[in-house]
Amino acid sequence: MTILITGANGMLGEECVKLLSKQHFVVATDLQDGLEYDCAVTYQILDITDRQAVARITEQYQPDTVVNCAAFTDVDGCENQRELAWRVNAGGVENLSAALQNTSCRLIHISSDYVFDGTAGPYSEEQPPKPINYYGQTKLDAERIIGKSNLPWTIVRTNVLFGNTTLQKASFVRWVIEKLRHFETISVVNDQFGNPTWSYGMAEAINKIIEKDARGLYHYAGTDYLDRFEFALKIAEIYDLNPLLIRKTTTRALHQPAPRPFRAGLICDKIKRELDVPSYSINESLTRMKGNS
Repeated sequence: MTILITGANGMLGEECVKLLSKQHFVVATDLQDGLEYDCAVTYQILDITDRQAVARITEQYQPDTVVNCAAFTDVDGCENQRELAWRVNAGGVENLSAALQNTSCRLIHISSDYVFDGTAGPYSEEQPPKPINYYGQTKLDAERIIGKSNLPWTIVRTNVLFGNTTLQKASFVRWVIEKLRHFETISVVNDQFGNPTWSYGMAEAINKIIEKDARGLYHYAGTDYLDRFEFALKIAEIYDLNPLLIRKTTTRALHQPAPRPFRAGLICDKIKRELDVPSYSINESLTRMKGNS
């Protein structure tokens, strides 16, 4: 099978490239000149906001499956750069849908728990979305674009991704580790809840979706539901770092441009029941990450 992966240099993209290339011919794409890690796959520069480029690459490789890991994930950046956020998160999906329209290729798209308002999480697939920030709105717009297409599609929502990947810029785990290793005090909110998701487990879920040709909407996340402060304490515990350097704060005290859902997170019963996909506790995920670092 030929699988084209967008956002291949991102955290989830890297995990997908490494895992899926063990069984399939993978075409990895992203904005950089090449892969930022070692993996023997075909690579092409691709900006998914460029409709002609998307059409050209999909025509060249004629993938059986596209896994769309490309996204503008900076939540505050999305609030301040709305045009760019929409072009990447929703417009990119429009471009992929248009390019694949007359093919049998299926599209697997990664979405977010930020499509919900965070008043009553964790959320199941049946609960109605209601984003409270622009990032969440662009992710919901992308879901609706896919839903209106005639493509075979799968949407997988996740939250608080973390992993042991090459590019750590977006990783909460890496940020906590680096700060504590340098004996710096950090402030972490104790009023934003979710179930943090190991990126390797997410890649396993995507692999299972491909194997079973699963269609529709799924939620995938870790097993532990907790706030970010508790998550930071878990990181300190597993990595033998000083938890006293972690201070509690509130979302309001940070004065962030984008509103945050307080009780977000996802219920993942459907994907476990239908696809027998494993999910991981924070302890197991961090312990395995530490062993591989």
